[in-house]
Amino acid sequence: MNYMLLSLFYLTTNLCQIISIVDMIKNRGYSLVMAPLQKQMVNMIKNFNLFDKKDAILVAISGGPDSVALLNLLTQTNKIENIYSKLYLAHLNHLLRGEESERDEQFVRDIARNCSIPIIIEQRNIRQSARIRKLSLEEAAREERYDFLGEAAKRFNTHVIVVGHTADDNAETILHRIIRGTGIIGLTGIRPKRRLLPTSKVNLVRPLLTIWRKDIIAYLKTMKIPYRTDSTNLSTDTFRSRCRRELIPLLEKNYNAKVKLSLGKLGEISTQSYNYLQSEADRLFEKVLLSKRGEVGTAFQGITLDLTLCRKSPEVLQQIFMKKALEYLRVPLKNFGNKQYTCLLDVLKLECRYMRRRINRYVTVEIKNNTLCLFKEKDQVDTKPILEEVTLLVPGETRSKGFAYTFKTEIRAITGQFLEQYKRNKKRYEEVVDLREIKMPLTVRTRRVGDRFSPLGSNGSKKLKDFFIDNKVPQRERATIPIVTMRDQPIWVVGYRIDEHIRVTDKTEKLLIMKAVQHKK
Repeated sequence: MNYMLLSLFYLTTNLCQIISIVDMIKNRGYSLVMAPLQKQMVNMIKNFNLFDKKDAILVAISGGPDSVALLNLLTQTNKIENIYSKLYLAHLNHLLRGEESERDEQFVRDIARNCSIPIIIEQRNIRQSARIRKLSLEEAAREERYDFLGEAAKRFNTHVIVVGHTADDNAETILHRIIRGTGIIGLTGIRPKRRLLPTSKVNLVRPLLTIWRKDIIAYLKTMKIPYRTDSTNLSTDTFRSRCRRELIPLLEKNYNAKVKLSLGKLGEISTQSYNYLQSEADRLFEKVLLSKRGEVGTAFQGITLDLTLCRKSPEVLQQIFMKKALEYLRVPLKNFGNKQYTCLLDVLKLECRYMRRRINRYVTVEIKNNTLCLFKEKDQVDTKPILEEVTLLVPGETRSKGFAYTFKTEIRAITGQFLEQYKRNKKRYEEVVDLREIKMPLTVRTRRVGDRFSPLGSNGSKKLKDFFIDNKVPQRERATIPIVTMRDQPIWVVGYRIDEHIRVTDKTEKLLIMKAVQHKK
């Protein structure tokens, strides 16, 4: 009996020593053994300088296997070797799959709560967005998702957004582009790191881009980590999903069992070639670019290039020039295939002093005075707010880089002759409304297609477009006028009119004063 107690004592002592040694190693920063997928991910982060240990990172999490594995790999690796400073989560509910989408959202909420990780969750009606902006569901979801991630990064004050694209996603993208028709740009596949927008400081990074999905699934099963399955990934409703579920398995079975690996290598080789061309194009583009006009937020309404220098450049660089110009205009590059690029390049070959041609519903190109001008079409300005939506601080001050105004709000009771004096002295960019009729939060944005409100003094609602026409607001100014909204409905067209439903009445007890103060140039 004494021998057994003595053995148990030594065993317990050794276990405590082992635990102490492990803690000491962690505290001193020595690396413990990493899982193979962790090593792959860390190599990807370091080789492509995706982010470093000083960076706060925002992880986009859907609840699916890729994003769940990404989160687990990041957090577990950071315990062994510091690879980031802080980690945040963001989840967008697309409202496309009913209860399934709601369960995905709750699943992600539970992950964030259990891991004590700050998270931003938002719901957006993708079907409505697709209808308004005349996009496919897939395109609308992608654009809304990146808009949301950009806003979430701003709120968390981080410049790194991490997404879970895998080697399979890269191979599928390259094959998809080959079938649709592409050049060397399309063959490069998904980039490990890129700017969220051409004018943005936020980087979108993909640390799982060399890891195959089967290895991710195996990792999750080994670690017994639950995840959600998106039922739409099992369908063949879209061209992309048919490539994934029908074409690639067919190619693997009948032509090349390693076709995805071959596509990945094609992407690597194409990237090397394109990177060289890109560096040459970047160097020359500084000389080719003459001006960027109509800057509003992160977009421009016009780009002017030196026509002579464009013509002297090799045609492959000319196409990159056009791509860079389109990025500045924030034109969806998916809508620019070989046909549209060929049309743009054909314009460069024209020997004329003046020419104007509409390329597609997004862009018009013009030759004038030996310059090449690309304009964003006016009807596209209407499809989506040019400026990001900003929540107003009530009471307080709100300043957005996109708008040329600082918005000031103040709450006060009606006392004495204040209201009458205020109304007599208030300026064009000031309004006073009934606080009781205001539902928080208030936001400010630019106009959207279908916006309606009830102008003060009217008997009914009116389209914002018709209001602008009736009040002779110049068309070039309409896209930049701030619109204060409540529950996404305009209540103040800044500088013009408030909504009838928030006006001050005899029953008003408290006032909300709103001011838009223009920045000095």
